[in-house]
Amino acid sequence: MSTGTTRTARVAAVLLLTAAASAAFAQSRPRDESEPAEYRDRKEAGDAYRHGYERGYDRGFQRGLEEGRRAGPGYAPPPAAAAPPPVILGPIKVNSAFYGSSSKTCDASRWVGRHANGKRTHSFNVTNDICGDPHHGQRKTLEITYWCGAVSKSASAREHQSVYMDCTTP
Repeated sequence: MSTGTTRTARVAAVLLLTAAASAAFAQSRPRDESEPAEYRDRKEAGDAYRHGYERGYDRGFQRGLEEGRRAGPGYAPPPAAAAPPPVILGPIKVNSAFYGSSSKTCDASRWVGRHANGKRTHSFNVTNDICGDPHHGQRKTLEITYWCGAVSKSASAREHQSVYMDCTTP
């Protein structure tokens, strides 16, 4: 049966129920003779229509619930979330390293690379032994950028502190 035919049949059933309910209600309700006949008839028709509509709605609701229970869930569960690709970390590969103050620096890339490249982790103390004293009497910092496979990282430490480079965690 097509959807249009089903709707037409449902509308016809509701109208029949409404008419039957109206007639049954009119017969069962005692008439109040003080009201005008026209008002009583309109009120009875409205009440009968409302009661028929409510019964039809309740029946349709129950029928829909039963059909839903028989059919099972009407939707497919969402697909499982795809796991992110694993991050493959390689060994340390120093990209750049600069040691000094804000106004004077030296390139420490070769020294840091010679000591850290190819390792998974590496730490060392930051001193003037790295590339000399670029700015005498001033506080200096070592800034390092390095690669762990495809992941770029950075590390820094002030003079007389330890710097730590790590390629074991992303």
